[in-house]
Formats: sequence, structure tokens, C-alpha cells
Amino acid sequence: MKYLIKTWGCQMNALDSDKMAGLLQGMGYQPTEEEREADVILLNTCSVREGPENKVFTELGRLHPLKRHKPLILGLVGCVAQQEKEQVFKRAPYVDLVMGPRGVRHLPELLAQARNQRAIDTQFHDDSILFPDQAIARTNPTKAYITVMEGCNKRCTFCIVPTTRGREVCRPLEDIVKEAHRAVNAGYAEVELLGQNVNCWREGDRGFADLLAAVSDVAGVKRLRFTTSHPRHFPLAAADLMAERENICPYLHLPVQAGSDRVLKLMRRQYDKAWYLELVRRIRERIPHIALSTDVIVGFPTETEEDFQHTLDVVRRVEYDTLFSFRYSPRPDTPAAAMEPVGDAVARERHQRLLDLQMEIQTRRFAAVEGRVVEVLVEGESKKGGQAMGRTRDNKVVNFAAERPVAVNTFVDVRITRSAVNSLVGELA
Repeated sequence: MKYLIKTWGCQMNALDSDKMAGLLQGMGYQPTEEEREADVILLNTCSVREGPENKVFTELGRLHPLKRHKPLILGLVGCVAQQEKEQVFKRAPYVDLVMGPRGVRHLPELLAQARNQRAIDTQFHDDSILFPDQAIARTNPTKAYITVMEGCNKRCTFCIVPTTRGREVCRPLEDIVKEAHRAVNAGYAEVELLGQNVNCWREGDRGFADLLAAVSDVAGVKRLRFTTSHPRHFPLAAADLMAERENICPYLHLPVQAGSDRVLKLMRRQYDKAWYLELVRRIRERIPHIALSTDVIVGFPTETEEDFQHTLDVVRRVEYDTLFSFRYSPRPDTPAAAMEPVGDAVARERHQRLLDLQMEIQTRRFAAVEGRVVEVLVEGESKKGGQAMGRTRDNKVVNFAAERPVAVNTFVDVRITRSAVNSLVGELA
């Protein structure tokens, strides 16, 4: 028996796919990349934006004919499954299994049921956070993702995550540390802590900075990252730790979403422009060399040109190393979906201006690395081939020539010879 999992979305989805793969392998299934060979195909989905959601149902329709040739179990899992629930069976009646992201632990029972009748689980199981990490079939060659919390208690008016991932539930510190030890013993030098609002992790009177310190103390963790941070809850104690400890990477994803106070209030982001900029100032005061990335929504309902200029101003002043930007996409049952939309042509034009500004900033920031020798964790071959590829401590992609073989999951020093917009180019030092 063989399985195929297709994954869309964030790092948490990628980790969920690894968890499902581990459960399937424990049931005797083997992985395959050939659709016709698979006895189980699961589409692990993201519903943050409308485009990927529509693509998933198109993909289901494309896969449907495979069921004529064998008793294939076709499953829709993840956030779109949670969002649509029983409606999945109406939109795609040939689907056998529907499972939300908090039901991953129950995949074996659902598969057993799906062999005889439709199976669905869209409950918010708190025990999903207690998934046995020994069962994870990790696919990342250099990094061990570790879930520390799931769900979100925020109610940002544009976001469907609280609907698809449920309310916050945190994993015990002891379990997280044990998993970090096991990851190191399995050969991983880099660990990344995951949560919808990772810095909202709590256990009793211990907060995120305590968690960061505990995992940083694990012998063999040479690089430690975390994502995603909500600006309102990022503790400066964590920034102090990042400044003090060599193994906590100087990289922080800090989504701003917009620069206008009026729009931020409509979004329910719980901070304004001045507060966000002051947080960035305090972080950079502690870690001058930190690389920052962010998320920006362009064309949020009622956004004016003046509002958009405030967003551009934030981007100019912060100078992000990387920026992930999207035109606003209405999500079902979110307050923003009922607000007055911005015209598509206007949103597209603003988005292009934002991209142009970020390209100018990013080109300059990446060029500043030229001539330096940086530590790179080797991840494999570059996308274009003929070179090795890896990442710096501050999360920049480096493609480099190597006269001698370099092994994946090893550290090398690379001299940066030139820069591109989204990557660096170098040679072994």
C-alpha cells in the first residue's frame, strides 16, 4: 500500500503532513510521488487566501478519475477541510475523508472508516498538541520543526485562522524540550518552534522567553528559530536572549499587515504605527544585526491612498530583509468580508508600488553582505543546479560553488561574491 500527500501553506501545514506521513508509515503504507500508484491521496490545504482554496477543489476534480481504476481513498485535510466541513462532500462528492488540522492524531481511525463510508472529523481536539514526535516522518533535511502551541485567540477581522485552527492550546515545556533533545540525537542541528502566535506560549507563570531559553540550553541545538510572532505579544526578554545567545538566530518575522492607524484598528491588530515602530527600535537596539521580515496586506477594505502611504512609510523606515505581501482576499464569515472593498485595479497598482519599494530596499540590504564570510547550513543543491545551497543564520539563501563535495546538514563558511534580489552568491571560504 502507498500514500501521497500534497501540501499547501505554512510551516505548520508542512509539519502536519510529516505527522500524517509518520502515521501512515506506521500503518504499513509507503510513500510515492506517482498518483496512479497511491492507495491514499491526501490534500493538506491552506485557506488564508481564496486562490489556493479554489486550486484545491480543481485538484480534487483532476484526481477524481483515478478512483475508477482502484479503490483509492481521496482525502481533503487541513484548513480548507475545517472551513468547509460537510460542504466538501457537496462540492466534491467523490471525496472519502475530510479532516481538520486538529484531527491529525485521529487519521488512522478515519482511514479505517473511509474504506466503508464517508469519514469526517472537524473537531478542535486539544490532544492534537500532544502528538508523539517519535512518529513524525520528518522530510526537511536540515531543520526539525517543533509545535509548541496551536490555535489563535486573536480576532483579526481579515483572518480565518481562529475558525480553522481553533483557540490557543499550549504544549508542556517538558515535552518540547524532550523533542528538541530527540531532534538533536536524530542529527538535526537546527530547530524551529512553531505556533500561530508562537510568542503567546504559556505554562503557568512561564512565558515564551522561558521556553526559548530552555530549548536554547539543549546541547547540540546550533540554530534555533521560531515563527510566527504577533507584535503585540513579542517579549523584549526574548530579544535580550537573541542578543546574548549565539544559537538563537538573529532573524524575526514580525507581521505588520498595514501602516495606517485607521486600517490597523479596522483589522483589530491591537497596536498602531508608532507602537510598532517603537518595538522595532527596541529590538534593533538590542540586536543591531537582526534581519526582519513581515507580512503586508494591500487593498484592505476602505484603504485610501493616504492609508497606503503610511504602509510604504513603515516599509521605508524599518527596511525589512524580506517582505511577504498579498492583495486582500475576503474570507468567509470574517468581519472584513462585509466591509467596502477596494477596486481590484487600485489594489494591483498599490501592490506593485510596494513590491518596487521592497525590491529597492532588499537589493541594498543584500548587497551590503558582499565581501563578507558567512556561516551557511547546507540544504542541498541550488534550484538552478550546479551549485550548493544553504541559509545563513539570519535566514538568507546562499548559492555557492564548491570545489569539494559538501554534505547536506553541515556548516560551511562561504565568502559572498555578489548578491541577487532574493539570494546571495558565493564560494567556499
